[in-house]
Amino acid sequence: MEEHPPQQEEAWAKVHRRKGRRPAKDDTIHATPSSVLTPGAPSLTLDQVRQDHDRLAGQWKSSGSYSRLRELLSAHTTGAGSSVTKAICFGLGSFNPPNGEWDWKRRTHIQLAAFLAIVEHLQSKTGQNIRCVFQEPVFNSVDKAFITSLGHEVVESPVGFQLVDPDTLAFAVHLYRNVHSQVIATHIPAIFVGTSYAVWEE
Repeated sequence: MEEHPPQQEEAWAKVHRRKGRRPAKDDTIHATPSSVLTPGAPSLTLDQVRQDHDRLAGQWKSSGSYSRLRELLSAHTTGAGSSVTKAICFGLGSFNPPNGEWDWKRRTHIQLAAFLAIVEHLQSKTGQNIRCVFQEPVFNSVDKAFITSLGHEVVESPVGFQLVDPDTLAFAVHLYRNVHSQVIATHIPAIFVGTSYAVWEE
């Protein structure tokens, strides 16, 4: 999966577009270092992954975290959300990691549920479908089959970075700065959900 830094308290912040951006020395989008990782062999069947997701997503939607997310969405997506036609999820993680770690798997399912909840909220506001794309270098065959069974797309790095445009929702939670930099290398997305930039400032 994309590399993850230590988790920090998340906050929403508006990204303001400037009339002119400082020229970059190199806007070339490269594959992230984690993209050379080899996906592990599937340890679960597609049906097992579906069952896990139904259970874990259902539990999360009954939690206070889900309620707070809905409140944040209502407060912060009125303007920016109206232009979103595409949502890209970066570095979600595997639904059946090689080590079988439960907490890791649970986090992946909950982040997927949160991503889809944001998409559903935006679709309810605009009345139009939003294309959902996933870029995760360690997705194995079952992970990919699960995502596509939900009606979404899986792409290889760096295709996801190249798809970002001003009408994109970019979702990159708990990923390192180099991943965030590639997400916004060519365009500032309409909405960016990720680690606060303050985490990287010294």
